[in-house]
Amino acid sequence: ATILVADDDFDNRAILRTAREAAGWRGVEAGDGLEAGAAAAGGKFDLIFLDMSMPRLSGWEAAKRIRSDPAAARVPILAFTAHAMPGDALKARAAGCDDYVAKPCVPREVVAKVRGWLERGGR
Repeated sequence: ATILVADDDFDNRAILRTAREAAGWRGVEAGDGLEAGAAAAGGKFDLIFLDMSMPRLSGWEAAKRIRSDPAAARVPILAFTAHAMPGDALKARAAGCDDYVAKPCVPREVVAKVRGWLERGGR
């Protein structure tokens, strides 16, 4: 599987990178919402982690743009965010995300969640 991790924080990308590599998955990283949208174009990923608070283009807007690309529309997007207030998971789903991972996260729980999505084969 190939996973896109979009987060402006190096440490958050490193946590997901370590978990991803331990699980044997390939990956690409983006540091802001514009990079995420450009990388996701064409639907070449099996799953996307998307921080919702990034510079240049928020994850909320990046999710909407990714969903507007017919080739990427079936790729699961997991909101990866510190926005953990009641209603934030619903807001992420409304923006086009399929699931929600709150920061800080437990890497083995993230791997289990990703495996579940990969077994589904898309949204």
